[in-house]
Amino acid sequence: MRFLRPVLFLIDKRHECNGNRVEMVDVVANINPPRHHPCLRGPTKGHWARARDRGVEYSFCRVADYLIDNASSQPIAREWIKKLTHYFDLARIVSKEPNLYSYIEDNFPESSQSTLQLLPTQLLPFGPLYCMNCSKVSRPTSIFMILRMKPPISPSKPSMTWKHMYVNIARDISTGAVIGRAYFPTTWLKEEGLTPNDVLDRPDGPEIETLRMRLLAKAFGVYKEAQVAILQLPADARAAMRVAVESYMEIGRVLRVKGYKVKKGKATVPKLRRLKVAWKALSAGLGGIATAARLAKAGFSVTVLEKNTFTGGRCSIISHNGHRFDQGPSLLLLPKLFSETFHDLSTSLSAEGVQLLKCEPNYNLWFGDGERFELSSDTAVMKREIERWEGKEGFERYLSWLKEAHRHYEISAREVLHKNFATVFNLLRPSFLVHLFRLHPFESIYARAAKYFWTERLRRVFTFGSMYMGMSPFDAPGTYSLLQYTELAEGIWYPVGGFHAVVAALVKICERLGVDIRLNTPVSSILTTPDGKTATGALTSSGETLTADVVIINADLVYAYNNLFPVSTSASTKSYASSLSKRAGSCSSISFYWSLSQKIPELTTHNIFLADEYRESFDAIFDRQSIPHEPSFYVNVPSRIDPTAAPKGKDTLVVLVPVGHLKSSSTTSTQKGLPPSSELDWPSLINSTRTTILNTIQTRTNCASLSPLITNEITNDPQTWESKFNLDKGSILGLSHSFFNVLAFRPSTRAKGIKNCYFVGASTHPGTGVPIVLAGVKITAEQILSDLHCSIPWSSVPFEEVARDQGVKQGKGTRDSCGFGNCADVC
Repeated sequence: MRFLRPVLFLIDKRHECNGNRVEMVDVVANINPPRHHPCLRGPTKGHWARARDRGVEYSFCRVADYLIDNASSQPIAREWIKKLTHYFDLARIVSKEPNLYSYIEDNFPESSQSTLQLLPTQLLPFGPLYCMNCSKVSRPTSIFMILRMKPPISPSKPSMTWKHMYVNIARDISTGAVIGRAYFPTTWLKEEGLTPNDVLDRPDGPEIETLRMRLLAKAFGVYKEAQVAILQLPADARAAMRVAVESYMEIGRVLRVKGYKVKKGKATVPKLRRLKVAWKALSAGLGGIATAARLAKAGFSVTVLEKNTFTGGRCSIISHNGHRFDQGPSLLLLPKLFSETFHDLSTSLSAEGVQLLKCEPNYNLWFGDGERFELSSDTAVMKREIERWEGKEGFERYLSWLKEAHRHYEISAREVLHKNFATVFNLLRPSFLVHLFRLHPFESIYARAAKYFWTERLRRVFTFGSMYMGMSPFDAPGTYSLLQYTELAEGIWYPVGGFHAVVAALVKICERLGVDIRLNTPVSSILTTPDGKTATGALTSSGETLTADVVIINADLVYAYNNLFPVSTSASTKSYASSLSKRAGSCSSISFYWSLSQKIPELTTHNIFLADEYRESFDAIFDRQSIPHEPSFYVNVPSRIDPTAAPKGKDTLVVLVPVGHLKSSSTTSTQKGLPPSSELDWPSLINSTRTTILNTIQTRTNCASLSPLITNEITNDPQTWESKFNLDKGSILGLSHSFFNVLAFRPSTRAKGIKNCYFVGASTHPGTGVPIVLAGVKITAEQILSDLHCSIPWSSVPFEEVARDQGVKQGKGTRDSCGFGNCADVC
């Protein structure tokens, strides 16, 4: 980069334009660029290569200008030039290897490190590009030098280069005034009745602000005209140009915000908004949408790519003739984690129109002998129900069990759900290790319940919740009694309009923050550098290439490792992907969605039908990957609590029957090709299961026969779960939660062997279930921000300081409350 001649050239033009920088830019913009620009001495291949080079050059020069401009002497300026030259040559050769990161951290100030680390230098052709002389120039001059060659986009339209200069001038009004410079055209000043001295004296005055907005309007006019032209660039050139264009226009967007004030004599913009980093989330499931909202809140430019035509993944809605079904989750637990998510996004559930209704009772549990147990967050109800089977001492033991479950809940929420376990060394964290054995991770839920409940009936009542994790209560760690504890202590809640109302609220937040959500856009692979060690974007099934600085995957983790990463990934990554396919998975389900022609008053909102052969019903699922002869199952009647779920006088029923997952995966390459005969006859099993379920409901509740009342049926089974949502083997809750599948043993939130790639969702830390995934989203988002050395916007007002758990308000169908006392604005 030879500064001398271009600088002299600009000085001449500046005199010709009487010091008018805006007019100077317009004049220079119409000058044909030289055939060989002095900035470039490395190899370029045609116009597109030069356009691509300029995008990266521009981003690099923002750092270079700042360091050189602020050098206190010529020797220091020369030293910066040497370091920048070495950085650029090193970056394009080794592309973000650890030694490059070390070089950046050892040689550059913290304010410049993130930009240098994220600069897409790998897009440039090899060979030295910069040859710097040690002239010290102003920032706008050097940026102009780099960009003065107009790309051959459209001869009839202004180059994007010039809108950069307009934004730059608008930004530097106050900075220029400090050193006695006023850059507005004299004609503009005369129209407002101003002189250059007025700009110097009142750079932040209302009249000057009017001129600033006019200048920005000019810049955005050029930007709007040239956007289509950028899309005409080849993919490899378009990515780098977009980084340059969008990062600079983000400065303009911030400057256009009403009431924005420059600080400390400079026009400053938050680091991430200056950089305008692009992020691609694969899947618009709840985890992907929540992560998109958090990173957009932090200033990222976010694009979400979703395979299906709807958002939410399994947290989606099925509709038919006025009947509305929750395709997946149908009850809201751990409401504090939901409130925390919305609080961190500077809003609340109620502010986003989400109305929560408290379900009372929690469940009716139906047994084979016709007996029923009512589970409730009302202590009086629980006393009555427990004493009916185990007497007054039984209720005392229940309180002891509740105390233990409370301890499991509080320790897990504090030490697990809000902390990452990136390595096994995190298990040695003192705050966690001291509580490890109090969590009873080496005993099963059933074994712990047996210490407090003496009847088989109550042991079943207080252990069936392991189904939430897709596990047998005889295998699930005792820690997970916390799930039934939160039902009893905080209640079960239902969002009016279905569980997708929560997703829809997050989608609204994403849209306000500028997130681009693309539905019906399957991803065929993650793009990486040639060595397969760094993620650079995603390739859609339609062939579109999207580049990104960070890639977060919300698709099923086992599926992603085995299908989305390229063949160029390391042998260790491939081996890890293969090992994931062999890990224990959660169960699958046969789910029926029934539209009924009349109401069934015997059924409450949530109903559990427990098998008499309790252990055998789980062994069939988890040991033999089959379906038990007498299954335990769950029936949800959303129309019981939310009348909008069904037409008047009718009911909507969802029946979930846990079954074994598929024996082989149709999506994992290591398991393709297994003989079809190894799989069960699912159509036949669905028919027999339907008959069993209908008979069981009628026999145990004495309700009317359901079969003639069903006007429409929709089903999901292990094969449809796998094909619709890419769930490996149709495991609806991801990987199992056995001890060696959780904490540091669970797949990390950071992709193994691939930089700039992260995971959110059920199969990564901390685990499955909507509230747990939301907790994981916060962990991953903060990990990304930390890796990029960026501030965490929600850390300034921690959720714990705003909302305190003040107990559960009682009452059936309670509205506008979620168990946090008077914290209505939080919930």
